[in-house]
Amino acid sequence: MKRRILITVVFIFFASGLAHASTLYRIRFAYHPEKIRVVFDFDGAFTYLTRELKDRIDIRFKKAEASPAIHNYVELDDLIVRYFAIEREGEDIKVSIPLGEPIEYNIFYLNDPPRLVIDFGREYLNIVSEGNIAEGIEFLKVKRGSSQGRMTASVLKVMLDKAEVEPALAKKKGPSFIESFISFLTPWRKTEPGEEHFSLDKVSNIVADHDAFAGINGTYFAVSGRPLGALIINQELISFPIHERTAFFLDEKNHPYLDNLYISSYFKLGNGVRYKITGINQGRGENDLIMYTPIWGEYTETNRRGIELVVVESRVREINVSNSKIPADGYVLSASGPGVETLAESVEIGSRIEAYIKVIPFSTSPRKIIHLISGGPRLLKNGRIYVSKHGERFKMDVAKGRAARTAIGITRDRELLLVTVDGPLRRERVGREFNTSLGASLEELSNLMLTLGAVEAMNLDGGSSSTMVIEDRVVNNPTGKSQRGVSNAIIVRPKI
Repeated sequence: MKRRILITVVFIFFASGLAHASTLYRIRFAYHPEKIRVVFDFDGAFTYLTRELKDRIDIRFKKAEASPAIHNYVELDDLIVRYFAIEREGEDIKVSIPLGEPIEYNIFYLNDPPRLVIDFGREYLNIVSEGNIAEGIEFLKVKRGSSQGRMTASVLKVMLDKAEVEPALAKKKGPSFIESFISFLTPWRKTEPGEEHFSLDKVSNIVADHDAFAGINGTYFAVSGRPLGALIINQELISFPIHERTAFFLDEKNHPYLDNLYISSYFKLGNGVRYKITGINQGRGENDLIMYTPIWGEYTETNRRGIELVVVESRVREINVSNSKIPADGYVLSASGPGVETLAESVEIGSRIEAYIKVIPFSTSPRKIIHLISGGPRLLKNGRIYVSKHGERFKMDVAKGRAARTAIGITRDRELLLVTVDGPLRRERVGREFNTSLGASLEELSNLMLTLGAVEAMNLDGGSSSTMVIEDRVVNNPTGKSQRGVSNAIIVRPKI
């Protein structure tokens, strides 16, 4: 098909012996997966002119009549072609066809019987810059059409030499009136591990609480607010990775990376014996060795089936059974399981302990990681589509089907792309204006990131979490029609 934008073209069919004005007696249209076909049926030969603009087609049928069955307004109720307006102008019939998107189409004449046919394609890509919202931060709106329907997305394009980007946690706030009322009515309700230590909040509040300008939702999280996956903020490790999944990180030069991660974590006693650290800032299971840092809160809140070493400046300050107070200038090592007795016999107050936690990227080698947030699966690797949903062991709720999505990408010029895709089956209509998006599969999201210029990209938490905020304004369409409370976000500040 031929793309027609801002061009005026004249199509004329001359019929010998045209004795009377031809009559437009019927307008037909049919919906196909790959196109919409519109047919104007006449009772005889006719002449027509077309004027083709970026957002409209005007067709003038010269010296033609319209039968009483032809109405002034014909509604197609489609995202591509929503309606026709038909009016009489002197001896002519004028048909105006507004276009919802900059699509490709083809206009042609057929005889026997005489008719004009227009085929409107369904595939299109419309990327519109909304301009720079701050120095080095550009806001884009994307609409992509296919045979399945339309996908809409919001994009922040960030130059890292002009802006600061980092992950941020939701700040713990006091309970709301409703939460306090529920707690009063349900005093038997048990607190989940970590529920008092992490929090959930709207992306807009996380952005505002950290004096940022814009942001998107970050990685996955438990209902308690505990991040599910690796998270490092200002070189402080908040949580451990899961299944060595993909992560985004920034080094001390503010250079961006995407890579899979492995963590080597253990502590060593003075006698050289090593104990593997199995987690950080999370509930302790029956056979775990968890490190608790001040980010967790004031106390570990563990049960009495273990042993805890309170460590300050590489020395054991206290040895407890449970619920140790976490020092502001140290950490607590909390152990449970078969090795507890051996550990208890090996340490005493004042014993030297060295903890080692090293984040090891698979294929990149930053000198120092300042900020890191995991996600997954990976979408692009070295400029090619690389959807690692099975290798990173994602369940079907993430791996399969279309959904609202959030993603982060790195361009060849080391710019960042922060992207949200609106979720499926959201439909609002005001007059003839539609707001509809099918969401995206991981493969479709990969293609979008590639189209936007990314060479590396990964998926983040999606669904009802997908949110983009600019200057206290939500600029995408969350699937729940309002913001969901999330554990963390990726925030953006212009450099001062």
